[in-house]
Amino acid sequence: MARAQGKTTAAVGGERRGTDKRADINRMAARLERLPAQRKALRAAMAQFGDDFDAAVWERAFNSTDEDAINSVYTVTGGYQALVNNTTELVKTGAKLAELKPVEGMQGAVALIEAVQRDGGITRRQADTFIELYRTRSRLQHASPDIDADEIHRQVRLLRKHLPGFIKSFTEWLAGRGVTVA
Repeated sequence: MARAQGKTTAAVGGERRGTDKRADINRMAARLERLPAQRKALRAAMAQFGDDFDAAVWERAFNSTDEDAINSVYTVTGGYQALVNNTTELVKTGAKLAELKPVEGMQGAVALIEAVQRDGGITRRQADTFIELYRTRSRLQHASPDIDADEIHRQVRLLRKHLPGFIKSFTEWLAGRGVTVA
């Protein structure tokens, strides 16, 4: 596992919070180590639908009632959800370690993504893109009947394209805040 460093914190309620911080950093390091394998798995799942994730092949499988086609679709949607979930957990933990408060008037992960953006951790475009990816993940997770093949196709490609830059900006921002995950 990667070595992680971070500022220690003062005692709170008689317990040292530095241990909790190190545990959070170690969890972040493990998540970051997992991302490349998850990206490769998603790429392999996408390849089932042609070399360039063919939209027509994808749509046929997405709308199919054939169990093999459904399982193939699940490898893509599951990979997408895993990457978005993993990245969301990175944002939540990073915001906690940076002692950011959620943006007032917003809730959940979106409020933390916005807080990281406002603190300079990611660009406005990166925040907007990740919020879109996160909301699609939520709709997928809850089997929203209004989600269609074209939307998922676009979102999967968007994730593959933008995730590396998002992670780079985010980890550089954390390092600037004194949280090193290496």
